[in-house]
Amino acid sequence: MRARLIPRASGFRAPAAVLAAALLLTGACRSPEETRSLNFDPETTLGALGAGWDGFEKTELGDTFVWSHGREAHLTVVSRGNGDRLVRFRCWPFGFPGGSPQTLTLYVNEKKTDTLTLGGEPRVYAVAVPRAFWKRGANDLKFTFAYAESPKDRISGATDERTLSAAFDWLEILRPQPSAKK
Repeated sequence: MRARLIPRASGFRAPAAVLAAALLLTGACRSPEETRSLNFDPETTLGALGAGWDGFEKTELGDTFVWSHGREAHLTVVSRGNGDRLVRFRCWPFGFPGGSPQTLTLYVNEKKTDTLTLGGEPRVYAVAVPRAFWKRGANDLKFTFAYAESPKDRISGATDERTLSAAFDWLEILRPQPSAKK
């Protein structure tokens, strides 16, 4: 019978350490996945919604949306932090007879980007956000509003007691397109 050689554990330590270090380094160097779009439905948005959002709802046509309640709502998105981005979203304000126009201010990681006046019906809005506002990994998008009102206090016969500011249908984060050369 031949004697079997049993490798000693210490003989595997150096290659195992090199392999572990290589795996860690390649994982650390890999760009994080980036949030490209949220559809304000349970499949794409659930983990992204922070404080200031209500539950998922549907329009009569079956489109999902979420109301922001209160005057502030937060979303968490992931970015590579390596360039300017265009944040586009479709939303509409809670409006009521005699109410003033709703405004929305977008902050990215507590840095103010722009203030928009929302139209009365669903519309698409776009805000350019410079590279300096983004960081690699999780980023906080904060939407602040001029008002949040309860439908029951503002619309005759309404029973909804929530304080609503605006409803969001979808949001996407895009790289700006290069300008056409002339």
